[in-house]
Amino acid sequence: MSVNSIYKLLDKMEMMILKGAPIPFSPFVMVNHEKIIDILDKIRASIPGEIQEAHSIIRKSEEIQLESQRRAEMFLREAKNEAERILSESELLKAVQAEAYRLKQEVIAEAEAIRTNAREEAEQIKMSVINESVKIREGADKYAENVLSSLDNNLSEMHLIVKNGQQHLENVKAESLAALTGEYNIPEQPKEQKPLSYKIRK
Repeated sequence: MSVNSIYKLLDKMEMMILKGAPIPFSPFVMVNHEKIIDILDKIRASIPGEIQEAHSIIRKSEEIQLESQRRAEMFLREAKNEAERILSESELLKAVQAEAYRLKQEVIAEAEAIRTNAREEAEQIKMSVINESVKIREGADKYAENVLSSLDNNLSEMHLIVKNGQQHLENVKAESLAALTGEYNIPEQPKEQKPLSYKIRK
């Protein structure tokens, strides 16, 4: 999975949060935590893919090195064959041998330089990809922690609202029951209350 795919997943997560159901009288929203966790799993699963891309780049650089070595060997064979042909036709044996050796050393030096450059470039690409992958993973983990923390706060708020609602219903129920039972029960007089005296008006 490419870096663009990771950014798309992060954008999708952001849209889910922005489109979450708002909680009245609070700055929080409700989202589907299972979908959030699924997106986080996809993001984490995509990180090793970047490392695989780095390995692929290294393999390509190794192929370039092998191709350079093959060409160098081919040049050496051609130089050797040419040198042998010249030696068979010329009396300047030492001069030919010296030239062949020089050509051989030049080809070897060129091949070694190509191999060294390819190895250094591959290592730089590898480190760049690894650093980018680490940054993406750290950013994704930090974003996930923030989202999960926000979700935890939202759930705590919702839990408190539900508890308050349940307590309110219990209070209303108790008050209603007390009002109903009060209509059929004669209230007891307080112990210290004086007897009532009734006066009949004529």
